[in-house]
Amino acid sequence: MKSLSFRLLLFNVLLLFLPMGSLLYLDTFESQLLASQEASMVQQGRLLGSALSAPDAGSLEEESLRILRSLDERVDARIRVVDINGRLLADSATVIRPSLPVNQQSRQAGVVSESNSGAQAEPAPNTLLLYRIAVFPVNVVRKLLVPPSNYSTAEFYSGQQVLLGPEIKAALDGRYGSITRYSTGGQVSVTLYSAIPVFAEGRQDVMGAVLVSRSSYGILRNLYRLRLDIIKIFCISLVVSLCLSLLLSLTITRPLKKLKTEAEHILDTSGKLSGHFRGLRRRDEIGDLSRSLAALSEKLGKRNIFIETFVSDLYHELKNPLAAIRGQAELSRSSPDREDDLLAGIQAEEQRMERLLAKLRELSSADSGKEKEKREIINLADFIPLLLNRYAHSDGGLNPAFNNNAADNALVLMNPDSLTQVLSNPIDNAISFSPPGGKISIGLEAADGYWRIVIDDEGPGIQAANSERYFDRFYSERPPETRSGYSGLGLAIVKAICEGEGGFSSLENRQGGGCRFILCLKRV
Repeated sequence: MKSLSFRLLLFNVLLLFLPMGSLLYLDTFESQLLASQEASMVQQGRLLGSALSAPDAGSLEEESLRILRSLDERVDARIRVVDINGRLLADSATVIRPSLPVNQQSRQAGVVSESNSGAQAEPAPNTLLLYRIAVFPVNVVRKLLVPPSNYSTAEFYSGQQVLLGPEIKAALDGRYGSITRYSTGGQVSVTLYSAIPVFAEGRQDVMGAVLVSRSSYGILRNLYRLRLDIIKIFCISLVVSLCLSLLLSLTITRPLKKLKTEAEHILDTSGKLSGHFRGLRRRDEIGDLSRSLAALSEKLGKRNIFIETFVSDLYHELKNPLAAIRGQAELSRSSPDREDDLLAGIQAEEQRMERLLAKLRELSSADSGKEKEKREIINLADFIPLLLNRYAHSDGGLNPAFNNNAADNALVLMNPDSLTQVLSNPIDNAISFSPPGGKISIGLEAADGYWRIVIDDEGPGIQAANSERYFDRFYSERPPETRSGYSGLGLAIVKAICEGEGGFSSLENRQGGGCRFILCLKRV
């Protein structure tokens, strides 16, 4: 049971890690956001570069300062303009609100400085303990699988008046230049740099370059919040999953453990059935299983009682012929002159035992259902008249009459030999109990899903109180002097075969006297 509980818990917990895969998707999302940010920076740089077309360097500096002042706080990136020699002409971080410190001016303009310095009003999500614990395995795997990036520091231009980084050199050569640098300071992020050339008005001469830079920390901070929300949802789901798994485990393992305990005590030390399963009141599959086991144990108990009774009856039936054989054998020693008569008696008892054992073999075959392997479709409307031909010259002139009140095609799926036994045994009983000149009739009619065969005779009838016992093994109400040739197993064999084929049989008294045997066989 512990293994089952652990598997249920493991299965539920593993399912929770599937949504955690969305954390890996956030890396792709981050790349898309960075690409969009770079595109936005390039667009701003191109617009400013187009507006800055000037005939000389002096007018370029004046125009740069004028445009940056007019932008005021509407920029979301740090914009710098350099001349052909890389000298810094204008910087949005100093032009916009010059009375403020540089880092505060940048935040007022919606820009995070390259160093990301300055205290934050609220702690960053990635600094929380829950976040750090959750992403630690991811960071370990990332360090092992992803090679480190060789980025320079974002303080590359800090405090410089001549900016000649590789991206600016590319722009001064008339090409687009870009580079990514690590931001140092409070939080680790990257800063994107895009340099766009500024051409002279009416000519293709490069007069300078526009450098647009923006930190990715704003994007990362939002991604950190999103990751933290996913981690919180995961933790809550994990707690709920653990509780549900425990509850589910108890509702499954406890009744199964109870069934296991009952199974261990259902047999005594000698291997006999000493108890039975108690069905649970649950309405789920475990309840169905417990009720099935209860029904099974009840049937096994009845089967054990039947076997014990059967052995006792068999011993009783075999004891009489054995006692007769023993007595006649001892008598033959003391009366040699009667040896032939005594030998004939021994042979008669031996034949009686053979008939009894043959019937028992038939009964065993009917119980085990071996004959089902040879079944075929049989038309009762044709089969019954052929069977009755064997009684055409029976003793006493009792010729059973057949009345077909059903369809011409009354089809059943049975073994022919088994069907012969099912019909001949009650017919033989009807003949043996009928008085001289009595009438026997066999009727065939349709019933709900069955073909109903009714065998009527004009015999003495049965004792209604013992109607069910007539199908018991070795039970017979014949007088002892008339039991020769009868084993008391005929109707038991009929019942076993009939029930094995999905049908049923019964015995009752007729109105006006006599007995009625009813046999119902499933239609095809």
